[in-house]
Amino acid sequence: MNAAVESLAQEYADMVRRYAPFAETRLAPNPKNSDKAEVQVEAEGQKVLGRLRGDDFVVALDERGKDLSSEGLAELLAEPPGGAGRVVFLIGGPYGHSAEVRERARARGAVVRLSGMVLNHQIARLVALEQIYRGWTIIRGEKYHH
Repeated sequence: MNAAVESLAQEYADMVRRYAPFAETRLAPNPKNSDKAEVQVEAEGQKVLGRLRGDDFVVALDERGKDLSSEGLAELLAEPPGGAGRVVFLIGGPYGHSAEVRERARARGAVVRLSGMVLNHQIARLVALEQIYRGWTIIRGEKYHH
């Protein structure tokens, strides 16, 4: 973990908590300690799916996902579709999300990309936190967005 990125991510997480309940759960990558990418992805996916509730609106962050504007994210945070209990953002491991995780997100959520480029998970987390914070400032009409 890069200490500078971690510190900045914590700052954004603290700012998000001013607006809404917010918690992070980190799962260890490669729970089966396999050299095979497909085994890693499937094992990570099963751990993720085991943590989700049926009423969660799941946003899987994936470079193959659809584009979402900051305003679109704000709308999602303000009014999660389908009466969702929580909005849950998922950042995949080094090889991304399993097909089952992406399917769960498509069924009750969305697959969204932060960038067309692949981002290191620490950078993806930082960008996601900043965008969640930005979304809340948009909802509240605060000056941060523009």
